[in-house]
Amino acid sequence: MTDSSAPRLCRDQGILYVAIGESMREPLARSIQSAHKLLDLPITVVTNLADVEDADEIVFVTWPGNSGYAVKPAFIPRLPYTRTMFLDTDTVIKRSDAASPLRLLTDNYGYHAAAIHGLSRRFQHVDVLPCTPSCNSGVLFLRHSPVVQQAMQLWQALYPGYGADETYLTRALLQSKVPTYWLPCEWNYRGAGLGKQHHVRIEHLSRTKEATQL
Repeated sequence: MTDSSAPRLCRDQGILYVAIGESMREPLARSIQSAHKLLDLPITVVTNLADVEDADEIVFVTWPGNSGYAVKPAFIPRLPYTRTMFLDTDTVIKRSDAASPLRLLTDNYGYHAAAIHGLSRRFQHVDVLPCTPSCNSGVLFLRHSPVVQQAMQLWQALYPGYGADETYLTRALLQSKVPTYWLPCEWNYRGAGLGKQHHVRIEHLSRTKEATQL
């Protein structure tokens, strides 16, 4: 894989998307639109798509074959901002305080990452302790710090190139001792486990619901 330019630490905080493959185009546009509507943050998109609109920085890359989960450990570790909010393309911002966990990634609070447990949990796959469920890699808040960089490198080293990336991400965060804040499901709502939907900050759409919103 190659790229024509590299992300740079141009601002203190911002949003990162990875959009590889034509199927990502419409979800990406919808997610960016929701971010512009409710958040005042710059947006970087790592992509192999031409004519991506409404992003502050486009990083063009080439990628062999289908996108799959492998693009996440390949490109998320670039972290173009001092404090990066990573979003899957199938997410929608629902409230103006959706990016507030970025404030946790400061010396005032001491955290270097914030994540949300995945619905599937995958206790048996994280393979660290039986009390460590997997996070979901579709919504992440990461600080550009040495300990996070170490975790990102370990994530890349652990990931075998196929299958769910997030169990390896969780293992890398734990084994690298990254101070991580575990957010509630309001920051990665998947359509279950929450009584009051008006509290949802970020909705992570299922494929069925995503199709109805395109």
